[in-house]
Amino acid sequence: MFYNNSIYYFVNKKIIYIYDYIYMIIPIGIQCTNATFKKSFENTHTLPFDWMLSTPSFVFEMLELLLEKNINIEYIVKNHFFYCEKRANINGCEHYICDNNGFALFNSKYNVIFPHDENNIDSINKYIRRFERLKDIILNSTECLYFIYTSQSSLESGNFTIDGKIVINDVYVYLSKIYKLISKFRNNYKIILFDTIQEEQISLLDENITLIKLNKCNNWSELVPQMIEHNFFTKSAF
Repeated sequence: MFYNNSIYYFVNKKIIYIYDYIYMIIPIGIQCTNATFKKSFENTHTLPFDWMLSTPSFVFEMLELLLEKNINIEYIVKNHFFYCEKRANINGCEHYICDNNGFALFNSKYNVIFPHDENNIDSINKYIRRFERLKDIILNSTECLYFIYTSQSSLESGNFTIDGKIVINDVYVYLSKIYKLISKFRNNYKIILFDTIQEEQISLLDENITLIKLNKCNNWSELVPQMIEHNFFTKSAF
């Protein structure tokens, strides 16, 4: 998180004004893009959705279990979030295929991928801590929270698929559900949607969500410079 003094970030030799107040970034999918973006601005503890490939429906369901249903966090991690009974390998940028000898963990119940974890008690305990941290932030923090969602880099190269099937669906609907869910527990927050796809009906997106259109590209790393150029950390957002 950031504190008090104004910070500037250099992008292509341009000075980008970032913030002059306290805020926190919370990645909510779909992949490592947001965590990389976050590291450009703040040095905070990792949260559950930072370093995985997720879907909007998955993020909504996990937050619903965590907040509204108040389910035990260990149970959420073991039986929902990190229930990885399969493995997968990569077959092109963000294209995964089931493979018993794959390097990535595959939660087929929710069609999400963990490319950086091992299926062991250390990983389980790590995610329990991250969910505890996230819950405490949402319920008790005074920072302005920015929930950041970034789409696939395109529907071709960089699209998130598993065994050839597109798993990202109804983005605007589920982000709107996430917005309404969070509103039950706090009011100083914002959802920012970085979208290269732009194929869903805008009427499906909650009017309080900020939509920022990005250019399509070949992989997620090419999205980050575009994201940095948008100065959306403003006091007026709240």
